[in-house]
Formats: sequence, structure tokens, C-alpha cells
Amino acid sequence: MVPWRQADVQCLFGEAAMIRRTLTFSLTAIAITTAWSRAVVPPESIRLVDVAAESGIRFRFDTGSRNKHDLPEIMGGGVALIDVDGDGRLDIYLCNGGPIVAEPGRADPPCRLFLNLGNWRFRNITDSANAPGPSYAMGVAVGDFDGDGKEDLFVTGWRDQRLYKNLGSGRFSDVTAKAGLSSRLWSTSAAFADLDGDGDLDLYVCNYVDYNPATAPFCAAPDGKPDFCGPEEFPAQPDRLYRNNGDGTFSDVADDAGISDPEGRGLSVLIADMVGDSRPDLFVANDGTACRLYENLGGLKFQEVGAKAGVAFDGDGQSLAAMGLALGDLDGDGRVEIFVTNFLGRSTVAFQNQGEGQFVDGSRRLGLTAETRSILGFGIALADFDGDGDLDLLQANGHVLDRERLGEPFAMKPLIMKNERGHLIRVSSGSDPFLSSAILGRGVAVGDLDGDGRPDAVVTAIDAPVAVLKNVSDSGRFVTLDLIGKSRRPAVGATVRVKVVGRTIVRSVVAGGSYLSASDRKIYLATDPAHNVDEVEVTWPSGLVERFRLPKKSLSARLVEGNGVR
Repeated sequence: MVPWRQADVQCLFGEAAMIRRTLTFSLTAIAITTAWSRAVVPPESIRLVDVAAESGIRFRFDTGSRNKHDLPEIMGGGVALIDVDGDGRLDIYLCNGGPIVAEPGRADPPCRLFLNLGNWRFRNITDSANAPGPSYAMGVAVGDFDGDGKEDLFVTGWRDQRLYKNLGSGRFSDVTAKAGLSSRLWSTSAAFADLDGDGDLDLYVCNYVDYNPATAPFCAAPDGKPDFCGPEEFPAQPDRLYRNNGDGTFSDVADDAGISDPEGRGLSVLIADMVGDSRPDLFVANDGTACRLYENLGGLKFQEVGAKAGVAFDGDGQSLAAMGLALGDLDGDGRVEIFVTNFLGRSTVAFQNQGEGQFVDGSRRLGLTAETRSILGFGIALADFDGDGDLDLLQANGHVLDRERLGEPFAMKPLIMKNERGHLIRVSSGSDPFLSSAILGRGVAVGDLDGDGRPDAVVTAIDAPVAVLKNVSDSGRFVTLDLIGKSRRPAVGATVRVKVVGRTIVRSVVAGGSYLSASDRKIYLATDPAHNVDEVEVTWPSGLVERFRLPKKSLSARLVEGNGVR
């Protein structure tokens, strides 16, 4: 194999040097695109404070590096927020990696599970939990696959993948082989959802490339020194769609279901209603080839409509080096946008929803292009952190090419952007330690970790301790909604419409998204302190539309399809 060629483009790793020069000498062109997006807002507008150390959470992803630039060491790892013991508090599961090459007598370091004790105190229960993850874990999905009322874990990995059944009290059992989910493919992101409407959770798994460190080619930077190879140097591996058979087992039905992308190198999957027919669709972020939007036709049949819908490529017709995904109504028009993180020099892309299943690249209009072109994004989340009714953006960033000596950034600062009624404005880092520290950021998960109604976050990195971010923004009152379908599981694909202070706010129940990570699926709605959320309209994946009256001054509610408020 020949060393890395700088001229190779249209893939995750091939554009860096060329694009870096473009960034350096084309600042005028960037500024013209959206001058207003260069504005910043003070850090106190949205404040997420890292409290990991004082909360008892000490973790750093083990890359197992041999200093040979093995591809897996630059790609992990994810995080899941899951209530493992049923006490109503979100616990934290963190994927772990290394070693690259097995060493006699050395086991893979386990994924870590931290039990939420309340009041920002966590306890490491990894040893007793019995959910160490596969060999070199990557990502994690959460879902009650067997319908026993307890959330289970599916953990992806470079060399393996594992399904852990939740036994209660923070303990798990490995049921991978029994469930028919054993695989040696390099699995990355995954998500559970009831895709065929039969009442149980099916499973989508993204697979990446066939990587063997013993046969991997030598790849080099422009100066001839070793660097990480691009994914196009390795054969792609097909994604899998597993149907839940209802008896604790799964069957791979990807081909029969219309899921076929032999050249796709999947890094993220997002499940939600994206075409507006109430059924949960699939969006797959591919690294260097067209993104895929699989429209759910019912009966576990899908039709790929990415190009037709306008989401396969960016506005310039180029394939994205797509890593992370997020979905939400950013511009307040009642329709959801799809966000895709991207390579250095390319910017995070927002596909703006035009209705009737059509999208356009609205990155410049929304303020993303100028602020994200000089970073490489991985995990991403949309959440109303400051309680003003608009979805804000949190993004983890970090390069995949080790070229700091050539003037190219490697570690990068995280990004928070405040939503000002459809315009994203960067929050200044100021003296905030989290925003001002450059890291190799990867996974992002969002959920209320302290029960105050405000969304908090967890951000993972390759070269830094995990950040557990407490939301201390000066926000108003929140109402938390937990939507449960007829299957007694979170109603992925459901859409919520709420009128608050003269505005209609739209939120979606989503599975997957971000990068290798699983956020809490509850919906966090900010309200004016003087007002209540009196009525909530829900469009369920079944097509049923219901209106729910919430108790006065309610701070949380469980909405059950066909069974009212619980």
C-alpha cells in the first residue's frame, strides 16, 4: 500500500491539509456567508459546569495506543444515561477501549457504570454490575428489549458487541449469544425502537470498516511521518437491522427490510419521524459516502429517500464525513431539522425541513457554517439549556489526524451555541474551564442528572477525563414529559406540540443520535414561571393523535398512549 495521498478527498480523513490552507487564506469568503453568526453571547447565558471530580466520577477512555496510529484508538468512545436500578435517577455508563493487540494475562479494561446516589454523588459499581462491554467497546444503546420494565444495554465494539439484560438493582446478565446478536464486525452506533409497530423494540446497528492492525497499510502525513489512515483504505462493513422476535431473540432482516448500503461506513444512526407520517424513520451518518434516510413504509419495510429528500449530500453536492447526528425544531416552524457533524473545513450541516419530506442545507442561514468550519465535530445534542423555549446546541470536537506540527489543530474546544429564535450564536468560553479547554471530544449525552428539570450533559474525550456537566444556567421552570406507547416503552417517533406563552413548541422522541451515545429520551419543556403547560398534543407512532391535560403546576408527567396522564 502507498502512503496517504493528500489528493484523496470526499472522505473523513483525506481533506485536512488542503482544507486547512483554504481556511487560512479564505477568511473573507467565510465572513461573507453569515456575518451575524460571528457574534458571541456571554458565557453566563448558558452555563454548564464540569462537576465530575467532586461527584466521584473518574474516568478516562483507554485507547490502548501502541504509538502506531491504529484507527480504533482515535474513534471511541460513547456514553449512555440510563436508570439501571429503577430509582428515577439517571446513571452513567461509559464505554472503554484498549488494548489494540491482546497481551497475555491482560484483560480488556471494562466499561464503567456509575450509580447516581442523588445530590451530585455517584458510586462506581462496575465490578458488581457485570456489564464490562465487548473487547474494545465503542458505543452504547439503551432500551427495554424484553418488555420487563427495566432498561437494557447494547454495547458496540471494534471486535465484538454485547447485549446485557437488566436484572435490577444495578446488575446485568450477558445474553448476546442467546439473543442471536454475536458479531465480529466493527460496530459503532446503535439504537432501539419499535420499527414495525408490533410492541417490542427492534435494533439498528451501524458498522464501520474491516480493520486489522496486523495488515493495515502504512499511512503518512504530507511530511512523510506516520498518521492515521482514512476509512477508505479499508473495506466497508454493512449495517444490520435486527427484528425483535418477541421471545428474547433477534433476526437480521436488513436485506428484506430494504436496508442495503454496501459502501456505507456507518458512524451514527438516528431514529425519529422525519418525513412527517408519524412512523419512525432511520437516518444513517456515513463517513465519506452519501448519508441515508430510510423512510418507514410499515411492516418493517423501508425505502431509501436520502437524495430525493435532500439529505444525502450537503448544499454543494458533496458527501459528508458524517460523524454525529441530532434532530430538533431549531427555527420554530414546527418541523424538525437534522444536524450532522462533519470534517474540518466542511462545517456541521443542518438540513432545514421544508415540509412534505423535503430538506435543504440551511447551515449558513442558521449560523453554523462560519462557527463550525474550523473544527471537526463528533457528538452533538440539541437541548433547551437556558429555558427560553429554543433548542440550543452542544458539540464535542477533536481531530482524527495528528498534524499539530504542521499547524493543524488536533485537540479542539467544545462548542455551545445559543439559539436566538432560529439563529445560533456561539457562547463565549470566557474563563469557563470546560469551554476553554481543548480536548479530543467524542461522545455527548443529555439528560437531567439531578432532578431539577434542566437538561445536564456528559461529554467524553480520548485524551481527557470525562466531563459531567451540571446545568446552572439562569433558566425558568421546566416540565419533563415521559411518553410511553402502547408497548409500555418510550414512544420513539412520537411528536409533541405544546402552546406556551403564545408560542407552539414542537419536540420529538428520538432514539440514537449524537455519536456512539444514548441520551435520555424524555422531553424537557421550558415554561414561563407564571404559566403552566395546560394541554399537550401528542402524535403517536401509531398515527393516533391525543390531547392531554396536565395537573396544575406539574413539574413532570408520564403520558401513556390511550391511558392518559400517569
